Amino acid sequence: MLRAWIACFLIACLGLSASGDIVGFEALSQYSQGSGGKYYNGDLGDNTPNTQGWTSEGVHFSNRFTNKDDWSGFAYSRETNGTTGGYENQYAARPSSGSQNSSQYAVVFNSLSGDAIVTFGAAVQVQSVDISNTAYAYYSMLNGDQFAKKFGGDTGNDPDFLKLSILGYRDGNAVGSVNFYLADYRFDDNAKDYIVSDWKTVGLTSLGAIDSLQFAMESSDNSPFGMNTPSYFAMDQIAFSSVPEPGTVALLLSLGPLLLAKKWRQRRSKATSK
Repeated sequence: MLRAWIACFLIACLGLSASGDIVGFEALSQYSQGSGGKYYNGDLGDNTPNTQGWTSEGVHFSNRFTNKDDWSGFAYSRETNGTTGGYENQYAARPSSGSQNSSQYAVVFNSLSGDAIVTFGAAVQVQSVDISNTAYAYYSMLNGDQFAKKFGGDTGNDPDFLKLSILGYRDGNAVGSVNFYLADYRFDDNAKDYIVSDWKTVGLTSLGAIDSLQFAMESSDNSPFGMNTPSYFAMDQIAFSSVPEPGTVALLLSLGPLLLAKKWRQRRSKATSK
């Protein structure tokens, strides 16, 4: 406890407080051919395969594009039609805009764990991220479609769910996870069943210091080939701050007793001079 207090004290005194950042996707302006200026899914033109991903506010987002019908990872979108379901509307967030009514947001197609990776490039503390359903996933769960069932079934009593797991990594090692339910029909009281239709802020401070995020999805509706429920979600407003390198913290802790003693002597000198 004392060492943690000393570290916080020293960081504040020496001006090493963490800088806060938010990735909101608003500045991105490259859009895919044929999108009408509404989204970027990795298509650089003429369906050329692309695995470079893209960057926003210094943070890298993975993307694999093979053709217009075969992509995964992160796209970004300014689509405002959140009221139409179906695969043809896969780039729309259910709320019809970004979080806090912003004009742009990310859409994630995470068919397999590891398809979508957020890389910060250094150790950070992620405070939170805003998550919602896409229109495609929302209406598939609400009404069912040619591949997926209606959540709750005909009676409304089926204990269906769609769970998103947000996994924190540091130096290639998983350090923790946070679960968020995009839909949950497991309640005894059906009136409590829900499918997320607006933006929800998900706290991630429990992950601690990480350098990347990965995602996994799990549904109650599956086949031998995997999830029947569309493995999509929308993301916005990633709030994070940098953290000191371990060597910096060690140096501060080694200097702590000396600096605290100096501070105490200064206060005592002022008190006795009065």
